Amino acid sequence: MDLLIKEGTLVDSTRSYQANICIDQGKIHSIFEGSKQIQADKVINAKDLLIFPGVIDSHVHFQLQDLGKIISSDTFASGTHAAAFGGVTTVIDFADQTRGESPYKGFLDRKKNADKQVAIDYSLHVSLTDTDFLDEIPLLIKEGVTSFKFFTSYSWRNLSLDDFDLIKLFQEMQKNRCLLMGHCENDILVLKGRQSLVKRGKTDPIYHAYSRPHIVEEEAIQRVILFAKKTGIKLHIAHITTKEGGELLANAKLQGLKVTGETCPHYLLLNEGAYNGPKGYLNIMSPPLRHTKDQQGLLDYIKDKIIDQIVTDHCEFSRESKGSGNLPFEKIVNGIPGIETSLPLMHDLLINKLNLSYSQLVNLMSTQPAKLFGLYPKKGSLEIGADADLIIFDPTLKRLISPEILHYNIDWNPFEGIKVVGWPIVTILRGKILVENGEFIGPSNYGQFQKRNLVGK
Repeated sequence: MDLLIKEGTLVDSTRSYQANICIDQGKIHSIFEGSKQIQADKVINAKDLLIFPGVIDSHVHFQLQDLGKIISSDTFASGTHAAAFGGVTTVIDFADQTRGESPYKGFLDRKKNADKQVAIDYSLHVSLTDTDFLDEIPLLIKEGVTSFKFFTSYSWRNLSLDDFDLIKLFQEMQKNRCLLMGHCENDILVLKGRQSLVKRGKTDPIYHAYSRPHIVEEEAIQRVILFAKKTGIKLHIAHITTKEGGELLANAKLQGLKVTGETCPHYLLLNEGAYNGPKGYLNIMSPPLRHTKDQQGLLDYIKDKIIDQIVTDHCEFSRESKGSGNLPFEKIVNGIPGIETSLPLMHDLLINKLNLSYSQLVNLMSTQPAKLFGLYPKKGSLEIGADADLIIFDPTLKRLISPEILHYNIDWNPFEGIKVVGWPIVTILRGKILVENGEFIGPSNYGQFQKRNLVGK
C-alpha cells in the first residue's frame, strides 16, 4: 500500500464518519473502520482532522492572454501551485475562441500551453464567440470537452452573441447533449451605462458597480432561462451575484428545467463598499460586488440547496496591471484572486458561522462540480476506485488572511484582514502528496488533462 491515512474523519457529500483510508497506485483502495494491520510506505495520523475529497474549482482563468501576451499575474504553473496550497486538486479553465477563428484550434493551443505546467489536474471549457464553427463541437466532445460558454455582454471585446446566435447555439448544444454556461449581463445596459457615467466624469471604482445595476444581471438570466426552456438544454448560470438572480434560478428549478448555478466567495464576503478607498480599484471584477441584502439572499439560496456550487472565477492581476489607481473604472482590467483561500473562507463562513453541515460544504465545492461537469465519480468522491484526490483539513487552525501567507504572484489580496478558523494542511493528488504542512513537496508538473463525460440527457 502506498499511503495509509488513519483515524481521520472522512467527509463526503452525504455523511461524516471516522475511518481509515488506504491509497494505492493513485486510487482509493479501501476504507475501513477500527484498527487493522496495514503495511504502507507512508502513514499519516489524521486524528482530530477532517478528510475531504479535493476541491474542484470549475471556473478559473490562469495565464489570461490578450493579443497573444500573458496579462494575468499567474501562469498555469504558478496558479495551480497556489491552488494546491488551498486544497484544490482539479480546475476547469477556459479556451476562449477568437471570433472568426477555429475554437477547436484554440482549444488545442490552450491545452498545449497548460500541459506539463500544471501542478494539479485540469480541464477546459470552450468559450464560443460566434456560431460559424458549430460543426467542430463533435470534435471537441471527442477531446473530452463537454461544456461550452457564451457571453451575453462584452460586445466591445467581440465576445457576446446576439439573441439569434444564442438560440442557434442553444439548439446545437441540445443536439450534442452538452452543458452550456452563461455569463449573463445585458450588453446594451452595461455599454450605455458605462458611457453615461464616463461622460459625466463619474469614473471612480464605485461607479463600476453603478454601471451594472441589478437589472443587468436579472434581465439576462431571465432571457437565457427562457431560451433554455424552449430548447431543453442543460444551462449553467455563472457567478450569480444578486438576490434576483438566485430567485430566477430557484424558479427555473421549480419548473423542472435543467438549470444550475454558482456563486463565488467574494460575492458572499465582500460588498460594493470594497470599491471605496485607495485600494478600491483592485477589487474590480465583473459582475461587480453587490449589497448586503444580496449576500444574505445568496446565502439563503445556498442553505436551501438552490445554488449548486461555489467557484472562484480566479483571475489575478498586479497593482500595475490594474493601473495603480490611476485609471478610470472602465479601463481597469477585471479580476481578483481567490483560489487559495476559497476553502478556508467558505469553511469559516458556512460551517463556523452559518452551521451548515460539512457534507454540504463538500457537495458545494467538490461533489457537485464533479457531477455537473462530467468528472464524477472519478473526482469529487471518496468512493473506492476513485482518484485519490484528498485534503486533510484542520478545523481548528487559525489564520489571518494576508498576502504574506499566500502563494500568489501579487502583493495584495481582496480578503486581507479576514480571520478564519480552519485550514488545509495536506493536499493529495492521485495518491501523491503535493502540499504538507505549508510546504510544496510534490512534483511541480504532476497535473493531467481530464477528459470529461457528457452528463444526463
